[in-house]
Amino acid sequence: MGHGAAELGFAGDFQNRTARQMSCVENQEYPHNSFCCKNCEAGTYVKEKCSRDQEKGICAPCEKGTYAEHPTGMEQCLQCSQCHRDQIVVAECISTSNTKCECKPGTFCLPDEPCEVCKKCSKCKADEEEESHCTATSNTKCKKRNSPPTEGPTDKPLASNNTNTIAIVVPILFLLIFILLGIILYKRYQRQLSSMLKILFHYLSEEEQENTHNAGLERKEGQRPESRPLLTQETQETGTKSIPVEDEDRGLGDSLPNTTSSSQTSLSPLPPAVYNEESPQSSPPAPRQPEMVTEPWAGDDGPHRRLVPVLGEEESLSKSFDLFDSLDVRYHNKFFRSIGVSDNAIKVAETQQPMDKVYDLLRVWMQKEGLRANINTLLQALLDLDQRYSAEHIASKAVERGYYKYE
Repeated sequence: MGHGAAELGFAGDFQNRTARQMSCVENQEYPHNSFCCKNCEAGTYVKEKCSRDQEKGICAPCEKGTYAEHPTGMEQCLQCSQCHRDQIVVAECISTSNTKCECKPGTFCLPDEPCEVCKKCSKCKADEEEESHCTATSNTKCKKRNSPPTEGPTDKPLASNNTNTIAIVVPILFLLIFILLGIILYKRYQRQLSSMLKILFHYLSEEEQENTHNAGLERKEGQRPESRPLLTQETQETGTKSIPVEDEDRGLGDSLPNTTSSSQTSLSPLPPAVYNEESPQSSPPAPRQPEMVTEPWAGDDGPHRRLVPVLGEEESLSKSFDLFDSLDVRYHNKFFRSIGVSDNAIKVAETQQPMDKVYDLLRVWMQKEGLRANINTLLQALLDLDQRYSAEHIASKAVERGYYKYE
């Protein structure tokens, strides 16, 4: 009889402990084994759990670089956050609160939006004035300037002037609407037109440089003995012996190149230095200086060369962002999606700061990638989109301006 009572008592005690475990007070207790332990205070963590129901275990203060903002039953504190590069620290992390950050002066981030990167504060237009200054959590607010009140005669009835007023106001109103639409369209397409003109001028400039380079190579080839026209060689060997017309035409034909610019170079008279070199009575010519040819980023079909930062990875990358303005606007969204920028960030940049869209989205990408951000990743993305010309242009400009060098 006693044995049965003991079993019933043990079963009842186990049932009570199970029910107690299921009813631990949230944010005040935590379950352990078959009972509830009291949470440790804010700024501490559970070093050793309790051994009895409704008791507190051994609590230890959070270590440096960690925090616990509320009473907790966790066995370790949370890691303190680090502010982004475009933010400043408002309050340092302590054992009971995390680091507090805000955007640097001149930039802002709305509190109801994900703050991936701080945006530049807007400036009021010439016909506007500031209603409220830009803060770390709000953009500048502008309002139209109030026009000075006009005084007029009040002794005449207004009804007599209604017709004249309408005849003056309506044309002015239509004119203002037309001017406003023109300004909006001009602002909208100015950046696209500028980018297209940059690409066109750069393409024409590179074509001219390539033709000049080919002409220089042909001129150097023309100074070698084996590539001189037959007319020059046979005249030197035979003295006054005349050359048949057929041989002269054949000699000129062998030296004609395929390009128009180089053919004009090969048909022009040889420089005096060539004849002086072959004449036994003249002194040897002075050595020619080698032509300086800019190293290409990649051959026509060969692999491209990696770029190495000169000013440091972050500074070189940030300075090169302006070079990406030359990218064809039709490929903007494809390019940014290919490097991992979200559609939401693209839409925000288009609506809020369309003139700085490329720069802002590249900053978003750099913040997202962190230490992995590299200009070679951006150039490879352009190659994947068949934008080889844009990639070569950006790479050559980055090297020319001293941001990068070839590996």
